[in-house]
Amino acid sequence: MLGRIIKMAMSPGEFQQRLDAISEKDGVPYGRAHMLFDSEEEYGHAALQYKGYLALTDAFKCLYLETVEILNTQCRPKITTPISEHYAIFVPRIAHSFQSLRAAERTALRGYPLHAYTVLRNTFDNVVLTSAAVQKITDFYSIEGVEPGKAPDLASIKKIRKKAEFEARAKMTGDQSGLSATTVAELAKWDALFDFEVHGARLSLAWAQDWMKGEAPLPVLPTFVEQQFSMFVNRYCEIGWMVLRLMPLIQPQHAPFPTSWQDKWEILDDSFEIMVPLSQISAGNRSGQPLLNL
Repeated sequence: MLGRIIKMAMSPGEFQQRLDAISEKDGVPYGRAHMLFDSEEEYGHAALQYKGYLALTDAFKCLYLETVEILNTQCRPKITTPISEHYAIFVPRIAHSFQSLRAAERTALRGYPLHAYTVLRNTFDNVVLTSAAVQKITDFYSIEGVEPGKAPDLASIKKIRKKAEFEARAKMTGDQSGLSATTVAELAKWDALFDFEVHGARLSLAWAQDWMKGEAPLPVLPTFVEQQFSMFVNRYCEIGWMVLRLMPLIQPQHAPFPTSWQDKWEILDDSFEIMVPLSQISAGNRSGQPLLNL
């Protein structure tokens, strides 16, 4: 107890000085951490070879940010009647998906593509469910685990959401989707890869097999491995395209976006189609116009 009291009595400066003292390497404060920072920086430079991907993802970011700007400054002032509660749920879900894609990308570009890959798992599921609600395969209440008029509890929320997800996934990408058996099987393989990494980090652990055999050092510092980064890029582009396909629904029915926005959207749509190998996946529409009266 006395030792704990002494520790609690340390000033912020003393707290830091003690950590400084144990973290010096070759005269450099926190020198080993700088090895990590340098490796992460080098990884980012190596990823610059993916010029097509980087141009596409940056253009996607630009259009999404422009979309929000148009919505806030041009569209919302024109809305004089209350917006639909479904629209109010839909727009923040798209915003969260955009932010999740950005967070995953930052993680990948710093040398952790498989960690970023796990972020994409949840993003993919959220976009699929959002699209399913938009297309009335399910509804926004169900994917949130809510029953209108009933007080929610954790058990019922989990049950409702799980049921909605299984039903939606079967109709969106599974055996009730109308996709070919080959496509459904390929999607199942991609889904399994997600689960291999999310549950147990089995893809990451596979890259440590040489150390397990005593044939190589333990890999900790980020090292660019094209196969790992390509796995991330492929799924990022797929999910980014899905988000893009839903973005036209952000425009309110009586306050459409300008023609210039639609032209940019079409260019991005074509670009994602070139980039994404599984072009059968569609989470929205190609017209650039609202599908529903949200």
